[in-house]
Amino acid sequence: MWLEVWAQTMKDSRRSVLWWAVGITLYTVTLLAFFPLLKGNSALADLMQTLPQSLRALAGDNLGTPAGYVGGKLLSLMPVLLTIFAALQGSALIAGHEERGWLEFPLAQPLPRGALLLGRGAALLTMLLALGTVLFLSIWLAGQVFQAPLPAGRLLGAAALHTLGAWLFGALAFAVGAATGRSGLAAGVGAGLGIGLVVLQSVAAQVPLLGDVAWLNPWKYALSDLPLERGVSPTPLLVCLLLGAALVWIAAPVFGNRDVRG
Repeated sequence: MWLEVWAQTMKDSRRSVLWWAVGITLYTVTLLAFFPLLKGNSALADLMQTLPQSLRALAGDNLGTPAGYVGGKLLSLMPVLLTIFAALQGSALIAGHEERGWLEFPLAQPLPRGALLLGRGAALLTMLLALGTVLFLSIWLAGQVFQAPLPAGRLLGAAALHTLGAWLFGALAFAVGAATGRSGLAAGVGAGLGIGLVVLQSVAAQVPLLGDVAWLNPWKYALSDLPLERGVSPTPLLVCLLLGAALVWIAAPVFGNRDVRG
């Protein structure tokens, strides 16, 4: 049954995912088109070294290399964009539909609420994986065109870090929405926490207390561990995937027992 819910949710969300994919592709191609102007620019590298560490953390080092440019300029905004998408979709799939009265039909069917939650949660993860695939392919292909080739394996790992990091906060919004039926609260919690942790990670190098607990921040591995240069460990990927699934699982009994508006 949950597979039918998954298929219907993917069908209903295909236009939203398509437009986000187009936007990510245009953003990627546009930024990479400027890379040939910066490639191998030693003066730019010297200038970056004169900036404070906090500014270098935001703008990125080694902008004259493909890995430095893609990691510091292009991917640095992806946690925010993907978190917004994930939180909006996650809050809409249960709570948003409930507020609009769109849950009346599915709940009138002989469909367990757990199956509804599982199918829509799996659809949210599938949408994010689709956008992650678009991100990977657009960077890899545009990199071949604009003199910024990157190893496919490391680029795939970096895209997965961003995708599954966003899944964690999308699943949080999904779970809060399923537990409360309030889409605004769900989107605010998911997007607020996800984007807030991006900001904290950007200043963690200057605040010793934040640096000591940075390993708890899922964005540390995408933004500060240089995945395009050092590769990606599977541990943060699995942790984000399982924590997101756990949030959906925790919300299931609350959603199953509360009075849902039809």
